[in-house]
Amino acid sequence: MSICRVATATTIAVLAGVAAAQPTVDGAFDPGTEGGFYSGTIWVNNVPTGFGDNSAGLFTGGNFGDPENVQTGIELRIPLSALGLSGSETIRVAGWVSSGDRSFKSNQIVGSLPVDTPNLGGAQDFNAAPLDGTQQFISVDLSGVASGAASVDGSLTGDTYTRVFLQQNYTGFGNETDGTVDGSGPNGGGSEIDAIYMAIDGGELYMMIAGNLETNGNGLDLYIDTGAAGGDATLTGASGPGGFVVDAQSGQVFDAGFAANYVLSIDTFDDDGDGMTVNVPRVFFGDINSGVDLLGSLAGYGAGNAGALSGGDVGVPSVDMGYDNSNTVGVEGNPAEPTPVSPDVDWAYGSELNNVRTYLDSDNNRLYVLIAGNMEVNFNKLQLFFDVAPGGQNVLLDSNVDISFNAINNQAGLTFDTGFEPDYWMAINTGVDGGTNDDVRFTDTSMLRTNGAAIDPFFGAITDFGATFGGDVALIDFSGPRLDQQDGTLGSIFTEFAPRLVSDELAANGVVTTGIPGLIEIAFDNSNVLGVTDSDASGAGAVNTGIELSIDLDELGWDGSQDILMAGWITNSGFDFYSNQVLGGLPDGSENLGPRDTDGDGTTDFDFNTIAGDQFINLSDTSVPCPADLAAPFGTLNFFDIAAYIGLFNAGDPVADFAAPFGALNFFDIVEYINQFNAGCP
Repeated sequence: MSICRVATATTIAVLAGVAAAQPTVDGAFDPGTEGGFYSGTIWVNNVPTGFGDNSAGLFTGGNFGDPENVQTGIELRIPLSALGLSGSETIRVAGWVSSGDRSFKSNQIVGSLPVDTPNLGGAQDFNAAPLDGTQQFISVDLSGVASGAASVDGSLTGDTYTRVFLQQNYTGFGNETDGTVDGSGPNGGGSEIDAIYMAIDGGELYMMIAGNLETNGNGLDLYIDTGAAGGDATLTGASGPGGFVVDAQSGQVFDAGFAANYVLSIDTFDDDGDGMTVNVPRVFFGDINSGVDLLGSLAGYGAGNAGALSGGDVGVPSVDMGYDNSNTVGVEGNPAEPTPVSPDVDWAYGSELNNVRTYLDSDNNRLYVLIAGNMEVNFNKLQLFFDVAPGGQNVLLDSNVDISFNAINNQAGLTFDTGFEPDYWMAINTGVDGGTNDDVRFTDTSMLRTNGAAIDPFFGAITDFGATFGGDVALIDFSGPRLDQQDGTLGSIFTEFAPRLVSDELAANGVVTTGIPGLIEIAFDNSNVLGVTDSDASGAGAVNTGIELSIDLDELGWDGSQDILMAGWITNSGFDFYSNQVLGGLPDGSENLGPRDTDGDGTTDFDFNTIAGDQFINLSDTSVPCPADLAAPFGTLNFFDIAAYIGLFNAGDPVADFAAPFGALNFFDIVEYINQFNAGCP
């Protein structure tokens, strides 16, 4: 790696007349107003995206999934006598998926929630607005359901059932996409009630709840109104081991005509107490007025673990269960209303990296970077690593701050190219808030110190902050207000200000009084529908929208002389599946890099030294902008650049807007493009 000054004399001369001004951090490069700031494209991608192409006109069209075709879920056999039934009655069933402590109700409800209703939250009155026009329970005539015993294995296959409920709402509790029986794959995690099926045979009630229940402690709570006297129209509380299910939902008012006699609740728990494996299925059941007992648990998931529950309370009914989380075709994890038609500034249907521009603003002590491309609105992560000073972590350690659910430490063992030792990390993403349906944007960031997170030598407490900022905001500006105070006992401390300067102040003074807003600014523009596709990368150099960031150089930790280097790539939302969209580029034809842990030993297996080329770029290796260079081969102006300009102009693309009046394409833009083409590239 060559070491050079960050700005050449030519670059400084070009920028000298505009040093007081700054680019606008809005996710877009405007050649007319920002061409004097930003460099030309210092890197252009050569690999089509394996994480989805954002095509013009794409939209989801109101599809909320395929719940009627879900074949797996939670299957139960319970004696009718446990419910005081003979099998000829009409019963009513209400229920929902809720948080593990049962205090927060999802939008996966048994009944008829309006389409696109978000998660409901705490206890509410189903008779009151906005739910007063719908009914949140179903009525089932048991004499009319299918007859015959079912194989209780968590699958409908081979069984005869009557469907009594079909979901009509998306899930706000995550969409399972892996298809694994226990839901534990790299993209796993989601809870949904897609349908309910019932059958009766020989005094036994068989029930199949098709869908998924995430293995994080989420609960599936079913309330049954048998018509017997003494049922609760409003939940108050219950006793017994499962009493917490009802207690946490105290105050819940059912629809008129429904009074719960029994509760049946399924969740998963940590059987070995390690705090990590919340993955053993269990069932609670009981009369609300006389106590809710533990019926028992299963050894695990799938047909091989199905059957009688074990470890239950004394005297509980004998109940069988099968649990299979492999469904992926049920309701979607996004609202069913039509999503935006691309191009759209806030919305993209794929993730890709196209090119990079940069600008060092020495007068204002800031670094600007525009990474042209798209981030799909599904919380895929763009990870960025900066090498700005001696030291850093050429191999990621497992002793960094806990941020993004310990994302950095979970990638311990990842090895960068020789010569790249990052000192700073960011994870940038966008998605849909399951509770509000709003598009939200987030960035998490932290330092990567050479020896891991800083620890106070006297108290042994961490003094490095993990930082996060975002929400339904146009600009991620790390403006606070959160700033934890380390009292000597906290294992992690978090802030909504940029992390380095507050961490350094805490380490030096033992206290930090306030953060500085705006040290980091990040904006999205997802409107690109050009660039790389899923089969071609020839358009990567012409994209001028994507993720734009500006960061204070002291916050970044730049030593003032070393080249500023940046590595980065797109991963899935869990940071454990790596795409082929990698800064610095991969060999032509490269597929997605795949799981970070390929051999199952818990460590990251990627060593970028094993991949041809450098998987990082030099942000200091800038040149005078050459806006006329619109097509490959970049660095040379020829007929292909002219053809690219004509195509952009005819398509009305803002990239072709070279001259005032900006915002309108006309003859003056053509003249200015010709002038810049004839002037050539430096």
